[in-house]
Amino acid sequence: MKGSAEIAKLLKERGLRISLQKLEIAKHILGTCRHFTAEEIFREINTDFPRVSRATVFNVLNLFAEHGLLKTLRARSDVLLYDSNMAEHDHVVNSKTGEVYDVKFTPEERDSFLQAMWLKNPHVPKRKTASVVIHV
Repeated sequence: MKGSAEIAKLLKERGLRISLQKLEIAKHILGTCRHFTAEEIFREINTDFPRVSRATVFNVLNLFAEHGLLKTLRARSDVLLYDSNMAEHDHVVNSKTGEVYDVKFTPEERDSFLQAMWLKNPHVPKRKTASVVIHV
């Protein structure tokens, strides 16, 4: 993401009111594709902008997700992740490190994966999903 004026314009286009805290948080997360927790962003923000509270960071991230600027992701059982890559994609999680990687399956690959998973795990509900998270 470029500068504060461009970020402010994007936030306004999404129907969000502009605040210094929102601008600062947006600078850290928009314009790059990454996966992060609210706590990670809070620590990043606090080094440069210590007057932003933990609650504000959590609230702003959830607000951004509600307005289509972020996705939420349950790729790890211990925490909610935010994803700044708004393109349609799937995820692979390194089970040892917890790192999350974006991958792009074709619809056929996704369907094939789901069919194989349901065959091996009949207890898993059979429903289409918007994205797939694979732990390796």
